Parts: sequence; structure tokens; C-alpha cells
Amino acid sequence: MGSARMIGVVAVLMLVLLAPRPLPAVSAAAAPDILHEVLPGDCLHLIAGYYYGDTRLWERIWKANPHLVRNPNVLTVGTYLLVPEAGSPAEPYPDFTARAIGCGPAGAGRVSAERAEKPTEATPSKASPPAKAR
Repeated sequence: MGSARMIGVVAVLMLVLLAPRPLPAVSAAAAPDILHEVLPGDCLHLIAGYYYGDTRLWERIWKANPHLVRNPNVLTVGTYLLVPEAGSPAEPYPDFTARAIGCGPAGAGRVSAERAEKPTEATPSKASPPAKAR
């Protein structure tokens, strides 16, 4: 009886170890890496906001381009930056930057145009104190 029990244990172990296992769920394909040409007025925050939907992820772009961006506050116009695992944006880049007033090429142009259209407000001049009545 001892050897029959041992054969049963071995058979169970073999079934457990050799049983087909379900394949791990295949995750969605990773987003492709994209090259982004730096335009006048671009900053890493703006680029991250466009491709990732979150400006706080600018360091991902900076770390992917250490040979091109030594100072994250200074980008060279015309440089192609690698944007790793970038999502596909829903709108063209100029439209996005136009909404990001004050940051980016289209946004900067829009801000200056709005400033030009605003009428200048008269600044109150300092009036001399009223003369004392005699």
C-alpha cells in the first residue's frame, strides 16, 4: 500500500506541475514613441501636457533626451525630442497650444494679440490736495 500511495502522490504532483496554465492577459499595446519638433515658445510642460494629458510628466521627456536637453528650462528650436510612450492627441498641436494661453507658440501669439486689442486703461493721476478754504 505504501508504494501505491507514493505513485498517487507523484501522479498528483505531475498533474499540478504539468497542467496547462492560462496565458497571462495581454495588456493593451504600449503607445509608440514619438518625435516632437521643438517650436518657438515650447516648454517641456507644454509638450507633456499635449502627449500625456498631464504637464507634471515633463520629466519623462527630459530623461528620454539627456543628450539633447541639459537644462529642462531651455529647449533649442528645431530639435527633435523623443516622447516615450506618447498617446495620440485628439487635436492638432497648434490648436492645443492656442488653448494653453501664455505657453507655446500659438498661445504666446494669442496672448500678445489679446493685449493689443485691450484698450489701455487710464491710470488715475495723483491730484494735488484741495486748497484750504479761507
